Amino acid sequence: MSKRKNRDLKRQPPKIESYDLVLIVCEGEKTEPYYFKDLMNVEKLSSVNISVISGDGSDPISVVDTAIKEQKKQEKYLPFKTVYCVIDRDKHPNFNQAIDKANANGIKIIASYPSFEYWYICHFNCYRSPIISTGNKSAGENCVSLLNEYWKEFFKKDYTKNQANLYALLLGKLETAVKHAKIGLQQAQDEGELNPSTQVYELVDYLRNIKAVK
Repeated sequence: MSKRKNRDLKRQPPKIESYDLVLIVCEGEKTEPYYFKDLMNVEKLSSVNISVISGDGSDPISVVDTAIKEQKKQEKYLPFKTVYCVIDRDKHPNFNQAIDKANANGIKIIASYPSFEYWYICHFNCYRSPIISTGNKSAGENCVSLLNEYWKEFFKKDYTKNQANLYALLLGKLETAVKHAKIGLQQAQDEGELNPSTQVYELVDYLRNIKAVK
């Protein structure tokens, strides 16, 4: 038997680690999945324990429905400890309906107002003015435009939604982002106006500390 075949026989399938099994279903096809998969890579988290997928559609209800489907499928084997849905408020008419459905099924919502890019803005500034739609641009598009101003100033190039390795790229500013996001969410809740705010820091903190969770 060749050495190569011998090595192949010795290979073991990926095993489940001792920490939680988690499902993360994202609204976006690339932006959010890329970010969380890069987090897993940097923090050396197992893809057997943590699944990051996109919803079957691009609206919050589709994301929640995908999570419910995957949650039920996994129950036949080893159930997920926690299921998260990462969604944007933006202009979705079924946003509140999606939150109600998630709550009814024990799924945790990680929402950003107006969009996931506000989490990136928190790495640069504790921005508190509402980000709204203007003219032909949605609130989410304006959030990207605002982020791009910070991005060009700091990185000397434009932000692109499909850019990979953003967790690693922004890691040096992560503690600042968490601080800003916490302050922003608390102020938003106190004022009764959630635009802008994000809960992404909660999921990031959870994943970064998941190996210590008992």
